[in-house]
Amino acid sequence: MGILGDLRSKLRARRDQKNEECEWVARGYEAPSPSWIKRSVLLRLGQEEATWIETGTFQGDTTALLAATSRAVYTIEPERTLFELAEARFRGDERVHVIHGLSETAFPSLLPTLSGKVNFWLDGHYSGGITHQGPTDCPVRDELASIERNLAHFDSVVVLIDDIRCFDPSNPLYADYPSIDYLVDWARRNGLRWHVEHDIFVAESRTAE
Repeated sequence: MGILGDLRSKLRARRDQKNEECEWVARGYEAPSPSWIKRSVLLRLGQEEATWIETGTFQGDTTALLAATSRAVYTIEPERTLFELAEARFRGDERVHVIHGLSETAFPSLLPTLSGKVNFWLDGHYSGGITHQGPTDCPVRDELASIERNLAHFDSVVVLIDDIRCFDPSNPLYADYPSIDYLVDWARRNGLRWHVEHDIFVAESRTAE
């Protein structure tokens, strides 16, 4: 990219962050929070020296942030163009594994291969635009079922689910989403602590650090 290109990229990112923050303030701090705030939540709550599983790579900015502070990142992106961009961006980075496909298809084969501390960032639900619309707008039920089947393989987990404001199937716009009660019941059934902050549902092992 070069020094000039890198400087332009940083200035553009700073401008975008400022615009996002101003828009958030104008909405009276209503959800969703700006992306930089959500990423700070991931860094604060995610276990150190853990493996991250991310659904919904999009442009790979969160992937890059997580890779800088973890053992490895497996990021799953079903949209072909976004996958190819991510694959090119992270080519040569041994910490990042970019997977093309649906999370509900990838999880059953991927999760049994993992061990130790694992963090999940579940953000693969359809959100319009270029993002992929699969058989369901929200694959969280299948994702959580796969995590539950493999919990015994992990020392501890932190599961973070984005866009919790959308988890209201009584709203026709979010008919494919499970309810918040479903998420709470899942966490309790698996002995996980849970809370919500900045539009993110968080479920974590009681031993997670």
